[in-house]
Amino acid sequence: MADFRFPPDCEALRAEVRAFLADEVPTDLAPFSDPRDLTGLEEGFERRLQAAAGERGWLSLDPVHQALLTLAAARADAPLIDTAMTLAGAAVRRFGAAHHRSLLERMAAGEVEMCAAYTEPGAGSDLGAVAATARPEGGGWVIDGTKTLVTGAHKSDACVTIARTEPDPEVRPRDAMTMFVVALPHPGVEVRRLETMNGWSLGEIIFSGAVVGPDAVLGEVGAGWRQMAQALAAERSGMFWLGFARHVLDLLVDHVATGVVDGRPMGEDPLVLDRVGRLEAEWSAADRLARRVIWDSAGDGVEPALPSMSKVVATELLQRIAVAAVEIAGVEGLVWAPLFRGGDVPAAAGGRFAWEYLERVHGTIGSGANEVHRDAIAALATDLPRVAR
Repeated sequence: MADFRFPPDCEALRAEVRAFLADEVPTDLAPFSDPRDLTGLEEGFERRLQAAAGERGWLSLDPVHQALLTLAAARADAPLIDTAMTLAGAAVRRFGAAHHRSLLERMAAGEVEMCAAYTEPGAGSDLGAVAATARPEGGGWVIDGTKTLVTGAHKSDACVTIARTEPDPEVRPRDAMTMFVVALPHPGVEVRRLETMNGWSLGEIIFSGAVVGPDAVLGEVGAGWRQMAQALAAERSGMFWLGFARHVLDLLVDHVATGVVDGRPMGEDPLVLDRVGRLEAEWSAADRLARRVIWDSAGDGVEPALPSMSKVVATELLQRIAVAAVEIAGVEGLVWAPLFRGGDVPAAAGGRFAWEYLERVHGTIGSGANEVHRDAIAALATDLPRVAR
């Protein structure tokens, strides 16, 4: 029976990455903080760390080794999750390697930031409703439309996006779209920052008659839908969610081990111990499920429902850990502070628990809402019909 342990070279990489992060990521990140960025850290720090990882060849690893890197990075709060290779690498490597070799090399070296701009105000989980258009003109294309909820748009050197290139409304979406790579900044393209409830921003990219050359096409004209589906499936292993969960669970364990309530050590409360123990058991189960997805992907292929199952399990575990941390910490758990700036705040974990409480709804919506994933699980694992939402 498979136990989903990683091979010895993976364990060696894990040790190497941990040593690297211990050297490169300071214990006190306050001097490098930027609450308006999803990472909580300034762009300069992120670019330096990604370049250092790129020098070691870590940004272009195979999925198994990449999973270990993202797990370690998330656990260390290191900005090595949303790299150009993570967000756009699958699309550029698979469909544009011949025409965008220089860009791909710079992505692997950690020299550029990129974003994936697929979703729109009217096309979130249903990307078949994409309304952005690209019409041929002068040998190139003119792109119009608005992309929203774009991670890292404000700091990106380029974006991968998708637009409808077939004007006939009768042509089904999967045959009507084309994928493009667009350098940023670019004439006719405006990038706006929209603040989330946790203080950091997502991007809105507005294309207003943006002219791009023929080499901006990524892959084949009309194949954008299928390419996007493949790129999204390969975008992430999901292990980074478990890395975040492990980090916050460690913070909670430390809080319980040192906390006192009404003169009594928090660690002597059987209800608290039971709750933390349950979360530890759930984390181990989620870790095993994620490892199975990675294990299968390196072999004969993943059972179709497993990636969705792993995503739902990991993101909802993150929510449960955040809720438990706030409730166990009590009043101090309700005090919020930006990431890495809570050192002087009279709050549990420097305000991290309250930040996590607000943040972890994000994972259940991003990369496809969990409700949509549950529909897919039902259809793929049980042959039940998909339903319209």
